[in-house]
Amino acid sequence: MRSFAQYLKPDRVYATMSVVPFAELKSMGYQFALLDLDNTIAMDHVHMPSKYTFDIVNQLKNAGFTCCIVSNAKSLRSSDFSALIPIPCVSYANKPSPSGIFRAMDLLGATKENSVLFGDQIFTDIVAAKRAGIFAVLVEPLAKKEVFYVKIKRPIERLVRFLYHF
Repeated sequence: MRSFAQYLKPDRVYATMSVVPFAELKSMGYQFALLDLDNTIAMDHVHMPSKYTFDIVNQLKNAGFTCCIVSNAKSLRSSDFSALIPIPCVSYANKPSPSGIFRAMDLLGATKENSVLFGDQIFTDIVAAKRAGIFAVLVEPLAKKEVFYVKIKRPIERLVRFLYHF
């Protein structure tokens, strides 16, 4: 049985997606990049991909990854957004449940061994990845502007990071 900390602690932590060594992750055997949307590859609650979003997805694709957005968004926003990139999307992912991750892996033909999730929140993205048994990468949020229920969790995340040294 896994300890509580093992569900909270990511495998890697980076300042932004733009500094993640995608080629290194690819050389470790990862082929599928599951991407949180808000504050990971785009600003919170935007409807259109930015240059940053296109750059990150292109870097991943150039490194040999197949990408899919895995978002908790409860609207068509995430699927409309992903269609503009274009990459597949799993909306209503229900993170921290691993169900959305499993749906994304089924959609892509991926396995636990060759999938990596990138996200900015410990209690949704990282916990979901760990519960699914896949490699988890935490990135710092792109912006401080967030919905209130995420802002409430940030001080608790800082405490978890202090306690578990990441």
